[in-house]
Amino acid sequence: MREPDFNELANRLLQNGVAPRHAHRMVNEMRDHYDDLVDAAVEAGQPIREARHAAGRELGRFDDLVYEVSTRRELKTWAFRYPHAAMVLYPLACLVALPAMPVFAGIANAPLLARWGASLLAAGLLTAGLLLVLQLSILFG
Repeated sequence: MREPDFNELANRLLQNGVAPRHAHRMVNEMRDHYDDLVDAAVEAGQPIREARHAAGRELGRFDDLVYEVSTRRELKTWAFRYPHAAMVLYPLACLVALPAMPVFAGIANAPLLARWGASLLAAGLLTAGLLLVLQLSILFG
């Protein structure tokens, strides 16, 4: 048996609606338990590779854990517990947040916007100057 993939466990828990804080805590606990099992097996005299395989077998499959955790309503995110409220509140939050995004982007990129504005001003002044020279040459030419 290969080593457990704790990142896959975290992804599966999150995809099943488990709140991120609970999912990451469970993954960290499982990882710590796995490390403790490996350390205990190595101390008992097993080679590291066999100790890892034995620890993986002892942990078992993650399918059972994912199923058990996914059935516990109190571990789910509020959007999975109250899907109808989420269908109303998420679009409202986007409606409020979207108009503010350009302001936040402008604040975050103020030096870039200042250079862009200065470039536009310089281009406008150069164009106005050229048009003035053309107008004067037509008028006095």
